[in-house]
Amino acid sequence: MFKSLIAGVAAVSLTFATAMPAQANGFDREDAGKLIIGLAAIAALNAALENRDRNDREPAQVEDRTQRHPQGWTGRPRPAGNRNVLPSECLGQIDTRYGDHRMYMSRCLERHQVWVAQLPRRCEVRLFTNDGPRNGFDPACMRQEGYRSDRRR
Repeated sequence: MFKSLIAGVAAVSLTFATAMPAQANGFDREDAGKLIIGLAAIAALNAALENRDRNDREPAQVEDRTQRHPQGWTGRPRPAGNRNVLPSECLGQIDTRYGDHRMYMSRCLERHQVWVAQLPRRCEVRLFTNDGPRNGFDPACMRQEGYRSDRRR
């Protein structure tokens, strides 16, 4: 929308510029005032169009994570003090063709009543092995997000 507006303004200005004879004496006060008023009007029109476009956009679809429960979740909430503690049994070493990688396995976390849907999405990892893809969470990223291991290995 904005590009077509600029193209139209440029086409009209070029049309009028070629129709007027060239002046040898340059700008005077009146011409400079008209130029400033014209630029201000274009800037105000641009701001109004951007504001309208911003208000017309639909709000982003927010995923409702509260309805998804991992398999085996018994409905018992975990103790509040251990909210950011992940079981060390779920920290596995995965062999890929690029070397060994460590990650918290998603299915193991679900078996240990960890709400995987509540874990940070940016830490999700998918590694491709000879046995197929493995889903989990990067331990370094989880540490940065405030999670830690229970160290019971």
